[in-house]
Amino acid sequence: MYESFFGLREPAFSLAPDPRFLWPSDTHEEGLAALVYGITRRKGFMLITGEVGTGKTTLLRAALDRIPSDTEVALVLNTAGLEPVDLLKLIATEFALPGPFDGKVDYVIALNRFLMQQLDAGTNTVLLIDEAQNLGEELLEEVRLLSNLETDSEKLLQIVLTGQPELRQKLASPSLRQLRQRVAIEHHVQPLREEEVTDYLAHRIEVAGGRLEDVFEEGCEPAFYAFSGGCPRLLSLLADRVLLGAFAKQLRPVPAAFVEKKAKDIEAARTIGMPGTTAGGEGHG
Repeated sequence: MYESFFGLREPAFSLAPDPRFLWPSDTHEEGLAALVYGITRRKGFMLITGEVGTGKTTLLRAALDRIPSDTEVALVLNTAGLEPVDLLKLIATEFALPGPFDGKVDYVIALNRFLMQQLDAGTNTVLLIDEAQNLGEELLEEVRLLSNLETDSEKLLQIVLTGQPELRQKLASPSLRQLRQRVAIEHHVQPLREEEVTDYLAHRIEVAGGRLEDVFEEGCEPAFYAFSGGCPRLLSLLADRVLLGAFAKQLRPVPAAFVEKKAKDIEAARTIGMPGTTAGGEGHG
């Protein structure tokens, strides 16, 4: 709607987890390197955590763009309310395993056969479970059992769990210590530092075909950081609202005072409980 006014060919601050827009901050570069290394070196269990909106899902998608093309990936996104057999059904569907299956044992046998075929073909196989903090202890134990599918020298299935900090708290439970001990690679995604906000905004605008100085005046960054605390999703949420409002007023480049006003408007709307004011999705904002 406002893109052409600001010299953009597409929205710069969509909340979709598009890896093109992942700005390589220190914390995201480290997480990306850890994921790619863990998957390609067949490390088995990997854990990526971070607060809501810090970009975990976008990090996953960026990692998938960097691993060898002969890697087969199953991505489980909807984890709320699953039973153990439901998880196995989702995995079987993602890997297109031929059924029907009568129960958990049949699923595990079929999955093990499939993974052995993948190994013989030289194909690495990865299971990515997003929002894994939603998994109860029974389901997490089921995931641990899947990690037992291995040969004497190879992990047949690389498992990546991503989730909010509560996931780490769950894994600290004594009943899940066997699973916790299997985590070979882990990374906690931190919010951006205040000095990184300018580069974040500039990167997303450049990917969308524009220039930072044509969109925002100097001095806007403190207002963005104060509102977001360095959370990429909140940065993008505010930037999108700011650009829409500035377009309506034909205001370009956008001054810091306008950013501050929009930030206050959003905070005020949240305070009185107006609908539609929270950011949705788990993209890198």
